[in-house]
Amino acid sequence: MSKHGSQWKVLSEMAKEYSTNILGLKLGSELVVVVYGQKNIRLISTEKEFDARPDSFFLRLRTLGKRTGITFVDGPLWREHRPFALKHLRNCGFGKPIMDVEIQEQLSNLLIRLEKCNGNPVNIKNYIAMALLNLLWKYIAGEQIGEEKLKQLLHYMSARVKAFTMAGGYLNQWPWLRFILPKWSGYSIIMQLNNQMLDIIQDSITKHKNNAVEGNDFMYSFLKEMYGNNHLYTEDQLIGICLDIIIAGSNTGSSTMDFAIIMLLRYPEIQEKVYEEIKHVLGDKLPSWPDGGRLVYTTAFIYEVHRYCTIAPFAGGRRALADVKVDGFVIPKGATVLVSLGDLHIDSDIWVEPDKFMPERFIDESGELKTTTNLYAFGIGRRRCLGEPLAKAFVFITLVGILQKYKIVCNGQPPCSEPIIGILAEPRHFTAKYVKRLS
Repeated sequence: MSKHGSQWKVLSEMAKEYSTNILGLKLGSELVVVVYGQKNIRLISTEKEFDARPDSFFLRLRTLGKRTGITFVDGPLWREHRPFALKHLRNCGFGKPIMDVEIQEQLSNLLIRLEKCNGNPVNIKNYIAMALLNLLWKYIAGEQIGEEKLKQLLHYMSARVKAFTMAGGYLNQWPWLRFILPKWSGYSIIMQLNNQMLDIIQDSITKHKNNAVEGNDFMYSFLKEMYGNNHLYTEDQLIGICLDIIIAGSNTGSSTMDFAIIMLLRYPEIQEKVYEEIKHVLGDKLPSWPDGGRLVYTTAFIYEVHRYCTIAPFAGGRRALADVKVDGFVIPKGATVLVSLGDLHIDSDIWVEPDKFMPERFIDESGELKTTTNLYAFGIGRRRCLGEPLAKAFVFITLVGILQKYKIVCNGQPPCSEPIIGILAEPRHFTAKYVKRLS
């Protein structure tokens, strides 16, 4: 770990050393199989034998010691709640044109914050995370989370990522560490985070039970099912889904935005090219998601950020439901299976000069966007990220909206693009100056 900096890199080096695309090993008492290569990753991600999730101490701890929610459950609970969540989020406007309007409102608030900075160096990661979480929470609970609560929540989220970078996930392998090394193992951080999230969620559930929130949001739809005595709809399950939404929303979108800004700072010529396209195609028009088809280079730049700065080097773990032969090896029933998206996105058999940041790789000879085959930033198959429509639209609209108004300038040396890799890949802290463009 100390040599390579992360478990993902250690396992990647092991796979290369043994010249294998199927790497099996024991982590504590858990049998883990790490899968590499385009064909194998597609198989694991799409075959029903790998639809299940591991049932580990850490994953239960993530949802208050219970197996609830959508992200890390399987079987009847997952088959019932994933389509239910999608259906009712869409009923609230998720993935529809009204969502663009709500993202644009958050963009306006962000631009006001940047205006107040007066060109002084700032890191906007928390501003982005707060905007994204408030968007998600509006669909879930019909309201926004107070700013002070949001700041505390994001503080613990960041500490959680760092804790599990340092401890290397030992808490999952040896749960008894929580009794003798609660801080070092990351247990204390998780408990503090859980308490923060539970406070926000339970407060909102109470308001909904008292009909104190206007509108028709996901929480009202869920409670209606629960009051109808559907045994798969419980308050614990509602809390679990809310936890999934908060945890996912606080990390991925803001980190993607941060990585995008880092690459714009490291390659000012690319920033200028993106800006010129925005200026030529949109002018001062407020960006919306359909504009992505016209802003070809800008969209290609975002694709390249997803590839070059993979947020989830390992996609969410799977559990084999049967013995399955993959690439000449039998993956035994019950094994935890990890697919290495981080390695897929830098595979020289797939990508030309994968170590080079090159948006042009996603543009064909006629100047049109290429199909993003082999780019799995949001996963693939039935377990694909639930929040993909919002994440894509949010990153596009927010990035374009900022670049319309501001030139992003380094505060000293260009920031490092090498991530901190723990549970997810997170950008290193940096600040930048946002210099207002002349009209």
